[in-house]
Amino acid sequence: MDTHVIDHAPPALAEALQAIRSAKRVALIGHVTPDADSLGAMAGLWLALPELGKHPFAALPTGTVSRRLEYLVRHAGMRGASPADLQRCDLAITLDTARDRRVNVEGKLESLPGVPVLNIDHHSTNTGFGRWNWVEPQRSSTSEMVYELLLALGCQLTPTVATVLYAGIHSDTHGFSLSNTTARSLEVAHRLAASGARVHEVCERLNRSLARGEFELLKVIFANTRVSPDGRLAWSSASHDEIVATGCGPSDVDDQVEVPRRIEGIRAALLFTEGDPGKVRINFRGEGPTDVLALAQQFGGGGHRSSAGAMLSGSLADVMERVVPAAMAFVAGLPEA
Repeated sequence: MDTHVIDHAPPALAEALQAIRSAKRVALIGHVTPDADSLGAMAGLWLALPELGKHPFAALPTGTVSRRLEYLVRHAGMRGASPADLQRCDLAITLDTARDRRVNVEGKLESLPGVPVLNIDHHSTNTGFGRWNWVEPQRSSTSEMVYELLLALGCQLTPTVATVLYAGIHSDTHGFSLSNTTARSLEVAHRLAASGARVHEVCERLNRSLARGEFELLKVIFANTRVSPDGRLAWSSASHDEIVATGCGPSDVDDQVEVPRRIEGIRAALLFTEGDPGKVRINFRGEGPTDVLALAQQFGGGGHRSSAGAMLSGSLADVMERVVPAAMAFVAGLPEA
């Protein structure tokens, strides 16, 4: 086990440790449309908790994990638990989930009556919905937090554990290229690599393993990309019919917002996707100091300053008609970079 001493052990972490030590059956719950950080954090705990005599149960509703991220589920050997198994747990750990309505559980937390919740997250918009809440917005990722949690619990940092946690950190920092990349996150990544994380495999699986349908979806996103007259905003979209025509589904919409984000000079990028008819998901990304969270919150969304999201009801055209002008006004009001 990595013997690195934790230099920052907040009271919330101590409460999290006590909650885990007191439990036997532990439900592991991520957020809807799970990303690599959510799944990596779940997988790390799934692998480590049995070492402490705990029985983990993963909430993985059918069809919610993208084909590309199924790699993390398989790598950890995670299996989706039945609703009955989740209800029999004596602790539920929510990971990387800012609001209780975002949990990836059928029936939400109301389906787990009497099960206390430990909420571990790094979103500044976290509502503190758990009985215990360990929330640190300055962290790069929830996987970084789980690394320190496992360290404090005395769990073995096996190559498999190191791999899934590395994947979470790598993904949420976009390959250590975003402003949430810190000396601390780089140090944790270094320690995970030193513990046997399969860095090359993670990068290949996350960045260079598109299925044909996913590639076709990218072509749609490229073709639909538009830029505002002032060059500060770029956005793209994919309708339900366009997504289905590529052979993809809602779970395959993940990081395609990086397409409009790549354009030089833009301050914010948006992606509108209609995974299900009448339901439009919006991904917001900011460059430099741009706080897209403030924009997302205008539409009931949440997330981080540079990476946020929202879900709106209505047709794709109607939602874009509402949001794009607001986004244009938002970026027009930003100070010069």
